[in-house]
Amino acid sequence: MLLNRAVTATALIGGILCLAASLVYANPFIVLAAAFLFALSLALWKYGYILIPFFTKATNLVEVRSGYEVPPSRDHIIRKTPSGYYATKFLEVQFYESSLDKTAEGKTLMFESFEKTISALKYVVKISLLVSAMDLSRHIEDIKTRRSLAESKKTKSSGAADEMIKIDREIAKWNRLLDRITHGERPIEVIAYASTTAFGLTRDEATGRVSRQAKELQTILSSSLGCEVVEMADLDMLRCFEWEQFFPTSAEELRDEIF
Repeated sequence: MLLNRAVTATALIGGILCLAASLVYANPFIVLAAAFLFALSLALWKYGYILIPFFTKATNLVEVRSGYEVPPSRDHIIRKTPSGYYATKFLEVQFYESSLDKTAEGKTLMFESFEKTISALKYVVKISLLVSAMDLSRHIEDIKTRRSLAESKKTKSSGAADEMIKIDREIAKWNRLLDRITHGERPIEVIAYASTTAFGLTRDEATGRVSRQAKELQTILSSSLGCEVVEMADLDMLRCFEWEQFFPTSAEELRDEIF
């Protein structure tokens, strides 16, 4: 993430300097250089998550973060110790079902499936959940505005039966939606990811072990919990790595980091 921003900022500053020089010296080659650097900065800002890993792999660059290494593949974290190497991989867990939508029997089966998943693991696994309550105030105000517009339309209506029925249905729809939002369960956003770590006497041994563990963990979680599990890389992996120490403190900050 920091490398991406640094390269983008460098390209942007270079483009501005070239553009300023072109205005002074009126050299078409400087204008072309400025246009290229501006285009490069835009490409890095938009598609840096694709371009930067390709660049680091081609040049075999290793990023170091507080004593931890990010290899050129940018799909795992490595830490060197006097006794050997530790490697960690992160996996995104995408849940499509909620226990709130299930019957009592469905909830029991879901929890039993989760317990079987945990008991099937042969190594230490960390499953992290970032939970954020959704702010529905703007959504509620929008529904009230739409209901008010419908009520105003009803007042100004000519009184035709078909039109009045249509407007009454629209008002009833907004009332039901508003009642469901204000009196039901408060919705939340959940971000889930799992991490697993392996030890090896050499870098390749640790990397190989953690890759096998991640594949096995991916299979166990997806089949047992009925969710989609994918290995994380590049900025998504680095973001989860940073969240292990400091995570977003507000819902707005969390959305800014994700989107």
